[in-house]
Amino acid sequence: MKTGIFFTVIFLLFFSTSYSQDISSLKLNNKKLRYDFLNDRLFKDTIDNKFGKSKVQKANIGGIFISPMAGVSFPLGAFGDISNSGIQFGAKIEIAYSRLYPFVFGFVYESQKNPGNADFTTVNFLTQFDTKITSIGGSLDIILNKYLKSNFTTPILTLEIKYAKVVRDISPVTSVPEILRDESLLTYTAGLGFTIYVFDLSGKYTYAKDYTNLSFQIRFHFPIIKF
Repeated sequence: MKTGIFFTVIFLLFFSTSYSQDISSLKLNNKKLRYDFLNDRLFKDTIDNKFGKSKVQKANIGGIFISPMAGVSFPLGAFGDISNSGIQFGAKIEIAYSRLYPFVFGFVYESQKNPGNADFTTVNFLTQFDTKITSIGGSLDIILNKYLKSNFTTPILTLEIKYAKVVRDISPVTSVPEILRDESLLTYTAGLGFTIYVFDLSGKYTYAKDYTNLSFQIRFHFPIIKF
């Protein structure tokens, strides 16, 4: 009888030790799996072994990105009376940080060229009438997925204030009534777009007095620095 009790106790000790090791191993594996799965997300799961409960721990992450852009600009109002649509290109440096969410700040550079329309150039006996606009300034992107939820894309509201330099190439060299050859001004832009994978598609309205325009752009995002 004593021998049976002895072997029973030994068996229970062995079983409890093995079971404890298995549970510890499972907890460590769960921790590792959760960490790997959320490695590049804003939050990481950790396990509190003391209480046997899981908790969410915030991880502040961010980065600096560059996003080249290409698009088409359509002149509006007085600008549309003398110019046609033109090609637009540029780039933006963006700073994204989890503590600043849902805001993304950036520095933007844009350039566009709008050729003169046929009626205007014919009436003024011109062979060339190109309007070139170069802009630099600041931007603020507001991520709207908190308010407009989607499983396929992320909607973005864009606001920009830029300093623009306008230069006109006119040929033959002559004066055209009420047309300045060069001018500088501040422009104000508001746009709405959405993100798919690494690129954005957006439409933007830019108020720029006599150079107001509507543009449609595609923008790609590439990380430079991760922190």
